[in-house]
Amino acid sequence: MRQIQQHFQKLNGMFANNKEEFLRLIPKCEQFNSDQIRIIYKALYKASYLHLNQKRKSGEDYIVHPIGAASILANFGLDFQTVSAALLHDTIEDTSYTLAQCEQDFGQTITKIVDGVTKIGNGSEQQTHNKILLSSQEEPRIIAVKIGGDKMHNMYTLDALERKKQIRFATDTMNFDVPITKILGIYQLKDELQDLCLYYLDKEEFLKLEQLRNKLKELYNKYLDKIGTKTQDILSENGIAMDFNYRIKNSGGIYEDLKKGIKLNQIDDLLAIKMVLSEYLMCYQALGAIHQFCTPEDEGVLDFIALPKNNGYKSLNTNVFYKNIKVQARIRTKEMQKTNNLGVFSDLNQDVKERLSDDMRKELTKLSKKRKGEN
Repeated sequence: MRQIQQHFQKLNGMFANNKEEFLRLIPKCEQFNSDQIRIIYKALYKASYLHLNQKRKSGEDYIVHPIGAASILANFGLDFQTVSAALLHDTIEDTSYTLAQCEQDFGQTITKIVDGVTKIGNGSEQQTHNKILLSSQEEPRIIAVKIGGDKMHNMYTLDALERKKQIRFATDTMNFDVPITKILGIYQLKDELQDLCLYYLDKEEFLKLEQLRNKLKELYNKYLDKIGTKTQDILSENGIAMDFNYRIKNSGGIYEDLKKGIKLNQIDDLLAIKMVLSEYLMCYQALGAIHQFCTPEDEGVLDFIALPKNNGYKSLNTNVFYKNIKVQARIRTKEMQKTNNLGVFSDLNQDVKERLSDDMRKELTKLSKKRKGEN
């Protein structure tokens, strides 16, 4: 087992490692119909042919990378066009395949996504970043392929590169990709990328925080579980069902807070419990239930259901004390939970251009200007 796999076990099962695994994965994904699966398989075989005899730095067949990128997007629930584009995302850059040929084979939409993630010839890294930021405002799935697929798999397999390149790649990811996931509300990707960056940039600190998180789990998981079950019991008396899970904040997130001078016991979401209900009105009933036996913090409740964040995040957030332990409760519906995990990519039925709010576009433009000023 590669060393990195020991620390990122959640990701281990998200990537298909070869063509056979990918072929078995796709029919299990509920978002694809039979016609869409045929297009994905067509993209798989086209990419396999075009990348034939190409190798990665690790010595693996190159096709392992696009398969890895596409499989994690499929597992996240992205649509067939995004997954197909992920399979083809390096063909224009690294083979003789052209955009015109791609459009003839796969149509305008998939080709537009592939074009969006393709580097600018001999252009600078900054030029490529600006291209991605601008093109993604018209086609957000470009970000899904570039960050959720390509960058995530590259970061997961970065151990094959020399140390100098690891640092450069991880620094770029931390400064460019992680902020984008925050802007677009893709928190599921944000946490994983943030931890991967810390692993490569400061492994000693990562391992220290990983040990800390394990100790916190031993100390507090039983209390978090008790909060969840007691809230369930109160709600069930009124015929309301609730699911819950809990977590310790990710290592990269803790590291970021500590760097800002926030003490460990002052981190609002160090310990968090997520309560999921079927209807939004039930969220307020769950809020009342948890406040029956937990003491709310003076700051009160943050109602992001009534007033969602700019990136679409919806939840009732309340900091409470249970047996003098501070816990952030996040109360939301299943639909809100999906939005909070995948942001703009959570609703496949919504027009892709409409998924980016004006505020998101402003933040992406601001990031582009900031990056331009730093280079």
